[in-house]
Amino acid sequence: MIAVVTIVYISLAILIYKILKIKPTPKNVAAMVVLGVFLIGSIVINWKFSAPTSNQLVVSRYTVQLVPQVRGPITKIHAEPNVPLKKGENLLLEIQPDIYQNTYDQISESLAAANKNVEQLNAAIEAARAGVARAVAAQQAAKTELTISEKSESRLPGSVSKLQLQQLRQQLNAADASVDQSNATLLQSQLGKQAAESTARSLEAQMANAKFNLDQCRVYAPSDGFVTNWMVREGTMAVPMPFSQLGTFVDTTQVLLVASFPQNLLSNVQPGDEAELTFKSRPGEVFSGAVENIIQATGEGQFAVTGSLPSAASVKSNGVFAVKFVMDDAEVAELLAIGTSGNVVIYTDRGKAFHVISKVVIRMNAWLYYLLPF
Repeated sequence: MIAVVTIVYISLAILIYKILKIKPTPKNVAAMVVLGVFLIGSIVINWKFSAPTSNQLVVSRYTVQLVPQVRGPITKIHAEPNVPLKKGENLLLEIQPDIYQNTYDQISESLAAANKNVEQLNAAIEAARAGVARAVAAQQAAKTELTISEKSESRLPGSVSKLQLQQLRQQLNAADASVDQSNATLLQSQLGKQAAESTARSLEAQMANAKFNLDQCRVYAPSDGFVTNWMVREGTMAVPMPFSQLGTFVDTTQVLLVASFPQNLLSNVQPGDEAELTFKSRPGEVFSGAVENIIQATGEGQFAVTGSLPSAASVKSNGVFAVKFVMDDAEVAELLAIGTSGNVVIYTDRGKAFHVISKVVIRMNAWLYYLLPF
């Protein structure tokens, strides 16, 4: 379109000054220059805002820093760098499990002993309940015998001697004491059982932790992907610290296509707008896609929490936002390597007549990737 307008503009100048023989003057020359600048400038401005382009497209993927959960020397490495792996199936490496296996076995034995103790206390509780029942029965018998004797003495004085009544009262007191003792024994057994069950639950939790640590000695792929920066060797000490990564795992289950644009050119862009993308790794090819969203945040607007006041001179922004895209061809997107760069153009709902310029430019860029190293 710019070429067409330029041709029309040149033809107009030739018509005016060559064919119509209008004498050039400073005024009409200046008018022609202003007209040319206005025409070309209007086209460029409408083009940029209706179909913004960016050469800052980059392919990104999520990465996982491989930090072990347990400490110990690495005994075996299974994964090879840059080889596809399956989540939870492929083993990355093994850490010496001896100390964690011993801890697990020790707690397992302690838990078994605690469970046996609970069983013994259950038996003791049943025995104590039987003892309480016997003591209560003896108490009732002593109380009945004393009551009968007291009634007989009241009806027929002298039928029961005072010594016999005294002995019966002593027997009742002894039966009462036996009931109290049996109840105390039952309570003691019940409290002992509660303590033993608490100990068993604590040991179960400890065993679960020991089992977790033991399982962490075998490190599996956290997702579908591959390991890179894989510099560990057998004998390397694995340490559960965030600054002691064993390597980097690249998650290939999701690809992120992000490009940066000047903020003013995004005024007409909406999620769902059509887009076309080219990649340096695939010269000559143009792929269709769409705008997923405009990332409404940039690190230049973030202020860190410190004890110092922010410097006004350091408050600035480059005035760009990142835009996230999705490709129509998901299979091709999955094949793109992390870090692949390219160009992208967005076709907004405004100025559709100017979209043809970006369509030509994006295809020129795709073919130029065959020739240009940048």
